[in-house]
Amino acid sequence: MNIKLLKLLCETPGLPGAEDLVKDIIKKEFKKLTKEVSEDVMGNIIAHIPGKGPKVVLDAHTDEVGFMVNHVDKRGFVRVTSLGGMDPRVFYGQRLIIYGKRPLVGMVGAIPPHISKSGNNKEVPEIEECVIDLGLSADKVHKLVSVGDVVSFYPPFEETEDAVISKAIDDRVGLFVMLEALRRKPKLGCDLYLTATVQEEAGLRGARIIVPVVEPDFVIALEGTVAMDLPGIPEHKTLANVGKGPEIRLLDRFLVAHRPFSYYLMDVAKKKKIPCQVTVKNAGSTNATAMQVTGKGSRAAVVSVPTRYLHSPSSIAYKSDIEHTIKLIANVLEDIKNFKMK
Repeated sequence: MNIKLLKLLCETPGLPGAEDLVKDIIKKEFKKLTKEVSEDVMGNIIAHIPGKGPKVVLDAHTDEVGFMVNHVDKRGFVRVTSLGGMDPRVFYGQRLIIYGKRPLVGMVGAIPPHISKSGNNKEVPEIEECVIDLGLSADKVHKLVSVGDVVSFYPPFEETEDAVISKAIDDRVGLFVMLEALRRKPKLGCDLYLTATVQEEAGLRGARIIVPVVEPDFVIALEGTVAMDLPGIPEHKTLANVGKGPEIRLLDRFLVAHRPFSYYLMDVAKKKKIPCQVTVKNAGSTNATAMQVTGKGSRAAVVSVPTRYLHSPSSIAYKSDIEHTIKLIANVLEDIKNFKMK
């Protein structure tokens, strides 16, 4: 695997509505695969690789969870609101980057818990109660930071023998799986559209306008998914587990996946001896939800890389799971002509 590309994707900022730097990388990579690369009015990047067989959309979103500046006070402290689902427990005490007139590294601060008025040392301050301290004078902050500037987590990409650790693995790993699967040059059994969509974390917004235009037979949303295989978590609540291959999701908070197509994905994995795991849950959502029910609708499924500590500064995904997800997608793109549509 080209881990350098995954590192580049994860470290590059791309917040909802401000995904341009990530999109620039994707455009460059898509142009290596096809001449048919375009951008729609929403900002989605769409690549078409013509082929014979059913029309397939392979989708991953370009944005990551983060924040947007909503106030700068007289002393130069910055306040933000969240972009996407964010747990306050992973906010306080973190370093962030504000993308103002230049990138600025700051620290999230709040009243220290041991002197808070409540006297509750376990109290977690809400995001809106915290401030970002840039270590700059108020005058400099006001010259460099404006309301509306986007903000991302700071920690850099790290690689261990078995895993990668980074912000934004959701969903840069989906983009990476898409690109790596095509880089292996599968003999396509479909008419393929690659979509790098925007504003997923803000309500599946970019995905809503894909199906009405493309009218695909099938959609596969590529994602990073919650892995809860941690000490203290009951087995039935662990959802996907790391090291056990890609997740194929039948149910989440808003999606009832296309059952025959999802079982077809499982059959391909079994035939090619690729480990996978099936999940059913009442939480989360992906672009498959939007693509399943917009336009004329589509047969939608989700294939995800299990990821611990999702929507945090330091998510962890295992390289074996990423590799097995790439293999599954490459094989599906070759074999999908054999799936009998009803």
